[in-house]
Amino acid sequence: MRDIASRMLSVQDAEYLARRRLPKALAQLIEVGDPTPTFGRNLAAFQDVSLRPRAAVFNRQRDLRVSILGNQIALPVIVAPTGNLRVLHADGEPGVARAAGAAGTIQCVSTFTGHRIEDVAAAATGPLFFQLYLVGGRENAEANIERARRAGCRALVITVDTAARPQAKHGVRQRAFLPLAIDAATALRFLPQVVGKPEWLLDFVRDGMTIGVPMIRRADGTSMTFAEASAGLAVEIPVWEDLAWIQEQWKGPIMVKGLLTAEDARRAVDCGAGAIVVSNHGGHLLPATAPSLRVLPEVVDAVGDQVEVLLDSGIRRGADVVKAISLGARAVLIGRGYLWAHAAAGEAGVRRILEVFRDGIDSTLALIGCPSVSALDASYVSVPASWRS
Repeated sequence: MRDIASRMLSVQDAEYLARRRLPKALAQLIEVGDPTPTFGRNLAAFQDVSLRPRAAVFNRQRDLRVSILGNQIALPVIVAPTGNLRVLHADGEPGVARAAGAAGTIQCVSTFTGHRIEDVAAAATGPLFFQLYLVGGRENAEANIERARRAGCRALVITVDTAARPQAKHGVRQRAFLPLAIDAATALRFLPQVVGKPEWLLDFVRDGMTIGVPMIRRADGTSMTFAEASAGLAVEIPVWEDLAWIQEQWKGPIMVKGLLTAEDARRAVDCGAGAIVVSNHGGHLLPATAPSLRVLPEVVDAVGDQVEVLLDSGIRRGADVVKAISLGARAVLIGRGYLWAHAAAGEAGVRRILEVFRDGIDSTLALIGCPSVSALDASYVSVPASWRS
């Protein structure tokens, strides 16, 4: 896997290598959102922002360190909470935890993790945040909060933008069958996709063909299937009134993810959030929202220094990270940026792609004459005039 990982010089490389290894349905699981206008707008927004370098300035070393909810990290790129990691590669969340720790950054572990939070924590060498969904009701959420606390997670991430299940993004001719159970009928339907994908199939079989969600339980204490949990995702969603209850149970730092307006940002502050993430879920959910980067300055202006502001959605390279921080983000979260790398080469792939981001940020800082990410501000970028109207 190290040889595969070493070939990655960009997220695009990781995607290419992952598609060669994955069955079509699992590639579509990562790319979901790609055909939507929002996905394209996320990428275009970063292209619309230009960098403004300082000439004749040389900083021999650049400092990439930031602090997130009291956690000092060496790289301002955080691993976003995404489910289904184990089905993409058997290394799963523990492998991603090791990679994030090696890079000196934070892994956010999804409620839809394929591994128990205790197993992820045992593998982690860096900070873990636990992303909490209310699937299974408050009883399951309370149990997960306690498990996250005992596992040493340092913050909760509350995703608040999943009020409905997303519509299918691919037409019936392009849509691939996604296996949600292990049985003969499923295997027969899925078989054509795995022909020619021996690396993924062998990896999946060796891992016990596991596609469950062990952190989401039924009333009888047994784990839900992925299909059951997915169906509940758009039914039992966190609302503002739930945040007080979550805070009471957790009694620690909370990050609210999925905000796109100044009003919601201020409300998150009023509800006690220590950090917020400006995000449109990577364009995955609603096909007609503003790009996250476009609304970032509005959110930052609304909350000032009352709360730490992070950005998610559309980040593909180190220069994108520099642009986001220049416009007020403290750090960024990446989803597809590491998912493709994980799918291609597991832990080694995630290690490599985080190195690619580190190198990209560092070289961009050098080229614009900025000594550190903490010194970035709006003077280092130019934004379209329409953004200021």
